Amino acid sequence: MATDTVKNNTGSGGGSASTLRRVLLDNGALSALVVLVIAMSVLSGDFLTTDNLLNVGVQAAVTAILAFGVTFVIVSAGIDLSVGSVAALSATVLAWLATSEGVPVVIAVLLAAATGLACGLVNGALISYGKLPPFIATLAMLSIGRGLSLVISQGSPIAFPDSVSKLGDTLGGWLPVPVLVMIVMGLITAVLLRRTYIGRSMYAIGGNEEAARLSGIRVKRQKLVIYALSGLF
Repeated sequence: MATDTVKNNTGSGGGSASTLRRVLLDNGALSALVVLVIAMSVLSGDFLTTDNLLNVGVQAAVTAILAFGVTFVIVSAGIDLSVGSVAALSATVLAWLATSEGVPVVIAVLLAAATGLACGLVNGALISYGKLPPFIATLAMLSIGRGLSLVISQGSPIAFPDSVSKLGDTLGGWLPVPVLVMIVMGLITAVLLRRTYIGRSMYAIGGNEEAARLSGIRVKRQKLVIYALSGLF
């Protein structure tokens, strides 16, 4: 009996190690991140500190939120090259409205988000109904977004007013708002992908677009929503 117990414990430990090994092998990016964190922790005792991790989170917040939006596109076997320019255009609209036009910050933020949404809808319409390849349509939007940013800003930096800068403050004196927004948007992304019809449609379209269409999914409309979400994010 004692021998069986030892074998069971050994098997359990071996199973856990095997599961961990399989997860790391199946997720190359996760494995690289684990190795990088371990290496940086060994090289610097200040790496795994709350202040440093929050600082890294602030630096990565914008890129992460853009990546969440592009995830929808990638899952559906598409591509969106315009996210950087659309983000720049939305930020330019926010700064311009809050300074030159004196629009209240809340309204300016909503209009900036609406700008991204509109760009995404244009991308989706060109791809779904205009039958343009995603590479071409989003490359065009990249140039349009960059050009409109220069036109609106007249090629000069626009300083954010204090009311806008406060959006990057901390909650409770320690949690940066950008990190909180990043976490919330990540959770929204996970819920959309795993718990909603549009999320399942993304996977279906990415797996086989024609099969998805024949199974009753309105592929054109779903693609419009997918690129709109990317623009909104």
